[in-house]
Amino acid sequence: MSLRPTREEMIKMAVETRKQVTSAVVSREEMERYPAWVAPMRIPVRAGDSQAFLVSAQGGEEQAPLVINLHGGGFIKQRTENDELFCRKLALATGCKILDVDYRVAPEHPFPAGLNECYDVAVWAWKNGEQLGIDREKIILCGHSAGGNFVVGISMLLHESGIFKPLGIISEYPPLDLSADPAQKEQRGRSIPAERARLYNLYYCEEELQKHPLASPVMAGEEQLKDFPRALFITAGEDSLCNEAEAFALKAARAGNEVTVKRFEKAGHGFTIYRMPGHEEALKLIERFIQHLLMDCK
Repeated sequence: MSLRPTREEMIKMAVETRKQVTSAVVSREEMERYPAWVAPMRIPVRAGDSQAFLVSAQGGEEQAPLVINLHGGGFIKQRTENDELFCRKLALATGCKILDVDYRVAPEHPFPAGLNECYDVAVWAWKNGEQLGIDREKIILCGHSAGGNFVVGISMLLHESGIFKPLGIISEYPPLDLSADPAQKEQRGRSIPAERARLYNLYYCEEELQKHPLASPVMAGEEQLKDFPRALFITAGEDSLCNEAEAFALKAARAGNEVTVKRFEKAGHGFTIYRMPGHEEALKLIERFIQHLLMDCK
């Protein structure tokens, strides 16, 4: 194999990675503890149809706020039952409908395919609020890890297009600087191993494009960050992505935006989705942030 693998080689490597990396198992009892309607949907996007799931509390109201949820997985792994459980909890706690997007992943679909797909889903949801039974003035974006990167990128694209402005965004432990060698980032406790992180970045985005602001939002100029939605950034103290997420949050604040940052010092990457120490407090923080957004919108 060459020093720089081909796209075909990367696809084979990613398939093996998906087999080896396991996630926390969600039992049927745990899922049933949070009863909700989960309706599969096909949403038209520029690449074809996007697979998504509309999650709503049983007996929920029409014209509800909408949270668009974007899963993590290093840009290469699909949605899991852990994501559904998170969405069920959020729907029950906030009264929002949750559109859980199972976007196309790399390396089969490299940058900017996943970002564009999620942007198209957000625009479709805004344009089709009546069909979804939502209040389209109350759309919130929420993303975890790779999905947190997408949330920031979508906000930048929406600012550029002027189609609509999300009520708020939530970005959890996002990779926001793909251009920096993971081995040079501060290694913190349970960080993603540098070799794996380097591969994930390459699977998603060619080296020549890794400094693009939509791949690495820390590279964005102030003009791209003006009039950003109100934002909540959640970082993990034992995660090598902690510093870049906090650096971006500060940059967004300096551009004149309202930004909240909370570091969970003893937490590791993925802690909210995989229900590791600190996840309950983080979920309550997300719930309060959404509730404040909705109260201020009245």
